Amino acid sequence: MERLNTNNVMHHCGLLWLGMLLCVGAWSADRMPKDSIVVDGQHLRVIADVRIDTSAWQVSKSGKDWWFGVGWDFQASPLSASGTHISTLDLFSNRPALRVERQQVMRNGGGRLALFAEHSQPWTFSSEEVSENVKGWIWGGEGQGSASIQQFTLTPDSLAFERDTTMAPLSPGHAVRVGVSWEGNPMGGWRPRVSVSGFAWRPFGWSLRAPGDPGSWMAADASDTFQREAMWRARMRLELGLVLDLGESYPSARSGAQFRVDAFWLPGSIGGLFLSLVMSPTKR
Repeated sequence: MERLNTNNVMHHCGLLWLGMLLCVGAWSADRMPKDSIVVDGQHLRVIADVRIDTSAWQVSKSGKDWWFGVGWDFQASPLSASGTHISTLDLFSNRPALRVERQQVMRNGGGRLALFAEHSQPWTFSSEEVSENVKGWIWGGEGQGSASIQQFTLTPDSLAFERDTTMAPLSPGHAVRVGVSWEGNPMGGWRPRVSVSGFAWRPFGWSLRAPGDPGSWMAADASDTFQREAMWRARMRLELGLVLDLGESYPSARSGAQFRVDAFWLPGSIGGLFLSLVMSPTKR
């Protein structure tokens, strides 16, 4: 009887011990990290090979971007009223030029290199519309563009020749200029810029002659008052200027808009200022 009671006591103690283990295991499971498990009373940690793509929170800084813009040429000085000839290439149409540009970041902090194409509307001279009574061309008035040049005519009359002036046969044409430019690192908020370009397509230039001595008017023919110029005259264009970035989408980001001020010169022709505003749709 005593041995039976001893077995019962040991049996109840075993059950009690097992119950305690189960309670401790359940309590521990609730407090364990989600990446841990308990096997046979031993705590095992599971290490997962997880790769997190942090690029979703980073803005890609591409080395290439597109730019589109508009600009205007401003002649440095008005047309001179002196001289015996004037070229239609020296006239400004005061119409905006449209530009598309592709920029590429240079290595080792060397700035940015760009290829661009620009469309403009210079004046086109129509020789077929010149009056048969023209004796020369006059310029230097207060008018702008084609209004600054007039054809001087000497029209026969029953009593005497009548002097008159009419508008020059000039109309807007089309020109395409292509080139390469370099843009440096900012200095005081402005970036230096250098550009070299040439006209791939442009109306021919015409040299217009002044009326000259009145004694020669009677013998002068209309075709003697104008002459087509060489196709390579004033074909190249050089620019030197500054670029100002307008705003930033986030700190240290490249701006998506620029204001440019360039001094330009066409060898063999004239120079002036070119003001432009360009914007980039490339994601930053």
